[in-house]
Amino acid sequence: MSLSPIQLCFEGSQTFSARMQGIRGVNGPFAPLPTAEHVLTIATNSVFINNYTVDNRTVVKLDEAKQWGLVEDSRLVFARARASNGQRFCLRFIFHADRVARKGDPTGNMRFIQALIDDTKFYVKNLRMVAGVLVPQNYGMWVMETGDWAGKVLFSLTEWCGTPWKTLMGTKLDTKANRQLIARTFEMFHDLGVKINGKCKMGNITGFTHVLLDLDDPNLTHEMAASGQARCFIVDFARAKRHKCRRTLPLVPLGNDAFVLLVSSLKLDIRCRELESIAFLLRLMPAPPYKTDSPETPIEEAIKWHADYSAAHPSYPNSVILIAQRAALFPRSFPVYPGLKVSGPSKENVHAELTLYDRGQGFINPARFLRSCSSEEYEYFLFGDQLEVKPAALDAQLPQRWPEPTDNDSDDDTSEWSE
Repeated sequence: MSLSPIQLCFEGSQTFSARMQGIRGVNGPFAPLPTAEHVLTIATNSVFINNYTVDNRTVVKLDEAKQWGLVEDSRLVFARARASNGQRFCLRFIFHADRVARKGDPTGNMRFIQALIDDTKFYVKNLRMVAGVLVPQNYGMWVMETGDWAGKVLFSLTEWCGTPWKTLMGTKLDTKANRQLIARTFEMFHDLGVKINGKCKMGNITGFTHVLLDLDDPNLTHEMAASGQARCFIVDFARAKRHKCRRTLPLVPLGNDAFVLLVSSLKLDIRCRELESIAFLLRLMPAPPYKTDSPETPIEEAIKWHADYSAAHPSYPNSVILIAQRAALFPRSFPVYPGLKVSGPSKENVHAELTLYDRGQGFINPARFLRSCSSEEYEYFLFGDQLEVKPAALDAQLPQRWPEPTDNDSDDDTSEWSE
């Protein structure tokens, strides 16, 4: 826990001192704040709330924002803060927390405090390995006394990661490339054993308020942003659950018949309701009369190939079966793990062993993919072509035979890093 307070400066208003707030049962570790960056400034146009009718991010006046918590609400106020070095932070506020937390829940807002706690707990237990890569760095929960200004204020402090996809829907950045970027990001989480919304299974577009594209990256041009080259993050894991994903298809354009086959008639089964919903919401399998691109391989054939390849390689986790399926049947689709070189299987040959290679480790045992995986190793899977090749990879030789799986090698490909 950080022992140093931070100063929170609201532009045009007041400055308050905040200290880190302990959470029962959660001791971190959290990301450390830079030693010299303990003054955070919130500009007048950097306080937000999601619109009550369409859920798009909207600027809210500070005087209105700090009334939050006096009556029941259905949204949280959040803000973008900057340190003197330009580093950006996201703060999600519980104003008047002393009133909100009173016995009996008089304002009906206690659920928001619990949601921040649940989100933080899930991050600490399951997501630290991908912090700064797929989820924001988390700096813990903080509290400050503001007196008559807004009472006791509780807030979570995380890395600022951009603009909600819900706000970008219907704009010039609502492109096929960005929809497929988001789809791949959801696949990454499911490969890591995380279902984003364990209760509702991402049943409507409101869930896209928690999917962010980092459009504030100074190296990102508008053309790059439109072509799917922004970094994509997911936030808010208050409802997340551990999940052994059994999906049988990649999230690529699945054709105009996919909705009827997978949803209406239930003739076929993707075997993951959350990703089925995501495919529908991202228009990868739109309901008639809307259209999408035809799949490179008919989905009936792809599902059968998945079953046959799984049977031929029982030691491979499902994440690896899907890597093989994507390479063999959907080769024109951008890979989920672009840092991996994939070879071996083909549409005609389900018995071929899969070969995985990256610039960090060299050759990777497919049966051990994502097991005992460090943050650095994971970054090589995603960004390996942009990172320096390591000596271990330069000198790597493909083994004649990988070690046989042990009794401890289950098909739960995340069991060793999640704690």
